[in-house]
Amino acid sequence: PMGIDNITVQPVAELGETIKSLGITVGIIATPAEEAQAIARTMVEAGVKAILNYAPITLTVPSNVRVQYIDPVVGLQRMTYYL
Repeated sequence: PMGIDNITVQPVAELGETIKSLGITVGIIATPAEEAQAIARTMVEAGVKAILNYAPITLTVPSNVRVQYIDPVVGLQRMTYYL
């Protein structure tokens, strides 16, 4: 792991282990679409119960996992409307 200010950046290979060791239950996905499902699977298998998804893909997760989809393009369009 390497640190940037107070943030630790870890390899994605450590994601599941880190989620389990810290008891994390909420996660955010902000990856390219082709990587998002694998990341979601890792998160869910490690114990995540809610995911905020910025990736432009509909995730397949168990029914007990909540996913909230965010489209950054729509958000930017809304913001620029008021400028």
